[in-house]
Amino acid sequence: DPIHEAQKEQHLDRGIQEIERYCNEHEMALTNIFTDQETGKNFNRPRYTVLVEDVLRPGDILIVTELDRLGRNKYDTMQQIQRIKNMGVRLMVLELPTTLMDLSVMDNAMARMMLETINNMMLELYASMAQAELEKKEKRQREVEKQKTFQMETIPVFNTSGTNPAPIP
Repeated sequence: DPIHEAQKEQHLDRGIQEIERYCNEHEMALTNIFTDQETGKNFNRPRYTVLVEDVLRPGDILIVTELDRLGRNKYDTMQQIQRIKNMGVRLMVLELPTTLMDLSVMDNAMARMMLETINNMMLELYASMAQAELEKKEKRQREVEKQKTFQMETIPVFNTSGTNPAPIP
């Protein structure tokens, strides 16, 4: 579908521009941009695998525009967030202000723990919303397919002879 592909390209371009703008405004060096044209339904994506297994190093920052760009399955997304964190990589989600704060520079341990908890809750909430959106979309697609099938099964028969047809038993 050429229109759908063009929309995906525009969304990708907007995302790249948004990340570049953020990095410029915050004087952050942008070293790599990884794009993934595959669906975020799961993490079996070649570019994502290369990013996580071969590119990211401790101390790196991974920036995504929206959490659903990372993944749409809540459980898998939360697992990947933990994996990234365990690697010593910081995740920043531009739509989530709590992820944009560098909590490692905070002196007050209690305040840092509270903000980390809020951050984790927000990430989980956004992951839940991404999964709910995916499930709604899939349900709508199933309903459309079901409706198409129903329409094909109920082909109307018109009587042009002027007589009443015999009822179908």
